[in-house]
Amino acid sequence: MENTRCIMGITEAVLDFAMQLSSLVSLPLDHVGTAAVGFRVEWFLIKHTQKIGELVPKRVEQPYRPYAGAIVLRPKPGLHENIAVLDFKAMYPNIMITYNISPDTYVSPKEPIPPCGVYEAPEVKHRFRKEPSGIYRKVLSYLIKVRDEIRSKMKKVAPESVQYRVLDARQKAVKVITNASYGYAGWIGARWYIKPVAEAATAWGRHTILNTIKMAEKEGLKVVYGDTDSIFIKHEPEKIEKLSKEIEQKLGLEVKPDKIYVRIFFTEAKKRYAGLLPNGKLDIVGLEVIRGDWANIARKVQEKVLEIILKEQSPQKAVKFVQQFIYELGQRRVPYRDLIIWKTLTKPIEEYAVRTSHVEAAKMLKEKGWRLTVGDKVGYVIVTGTGRLYERVKPYMLASYDEVDLEYYVKKQVVPAAARILGTFGISEEQLLAHKVEGKGARKLTDFFET
Repeated sequence: MENTRCIMGITEAVLDFAMQLSSLVSLPLDHVGTAAVGFRVEWFLIKHTQKIGELVPKRVEQPYRPYAGAIVLRPKPGLHENIAVLDFKAMYPNIMITYNISPDTYVSPKEPIPPCGVYEAPEVKHRFRKEPSGIYRKVLSYLIKVRDEIRSKMKKVAPESVQYRVLDARQKAVKVITNASYGYAGWIGARWYIKPVAEAATAWGRHTILNTIKMAEKEGLKVVYGDTDSIFIKHEPEKIEKLSKEIEQKLGLEVKPDKIYVRIFFTEAKKRYAGLLPNGKLDIVGLEVIRGDWANIARKVQEKVLEIILKEQSPQKAVKFVQQFIYELGQRRVPYRDLIIWKTLTKPIEEYAVRTSHVEAAKMLKEKGWRLTVGDKVGYVIVTGTGRLYERVKPYMLASYDEVDLEYYVKKQVVPAAARILGTFGISEEQLLAHKVEGKGARKLTDFFET
């Protein structure tokens, strides 16, 4: 019964969207979920070209040629108060529309400038005709117009109605294809691929973000981070409103605050941060708590550490929490299920050339008669013993708590996950492991593990 409820829950969550996406790109429902994003976009383009009288080019095999991507600024590590995320509305699609970036509008260096004139991309100097509109401008303009129309209709119906639900799924499907079009333009497998299109789009994107940062700083707004199509700035509503108008006037792009963080924490790495939203919820990006290659204890510890840091601003309290958690783990009071590490089989077991933990666990299950296929998740734990890590794994259902290597979970899961956050405040892994015992001085917490 529980499995049935899970399946129904998943169906209710994704079916409307999947059906609308299937209808939009003309791929069967059972294909659209597994199709690569590029193929979804391509099928929509093929469908739309018939409406606008364009021919579909043959797919030509292209060698991979790297190019500079979107700009991601290095964050200022630590805590920041009252931060707004200024987000560009469909930045890359709008850039491609504004500058008519398309394979059929590209003017090579050997060609003369046409009478209509050209747009020249910053840095890379690729040129594109101003007229007539290229395939990407036509398609993206259509998609943006359609989404705006759908959202207008949504305002006229009750949010709890079936019609609203269907319209919402439809606009989300349109948004996905619109935003994926920029990535498609840089995919070497695309029928409409030429490298200058991808290079020019990212060059204009970098130019836009850097100019926005200059405008923000000129306005007196502190910029703490920037990522692809958004910047994180001090939340000062009047200045932000003025900045938004200036950006729209000078760059021709719409920008507005997407999120407001009461407090936000950055590590030293890009694309890894956590923020406290006004409703008290945590918004976590790129850290272990949302990655699938860690045991649940790492996620739980890191999330709690982030909560303490963001809500109470007390690194020392977070340290005490971690030390107490390690002690509880040593006494085997942490649920066994939280020690399981889950990894997905991406190919048949026999095709793995390198020995890895989840593959070794899968082999054990296969020997016991389990049938495993590509896409299955394998759950395993690390047990005590000698040798490499993959030699010390067991499928979780074949192991017991007494066999688990608790020291591994402390030193390779709990402490690194906590130290990723607390290291910013000068707290080392050694400090997390240290524990002062009355009359005996400092000792390691692992000394108190049950054996």
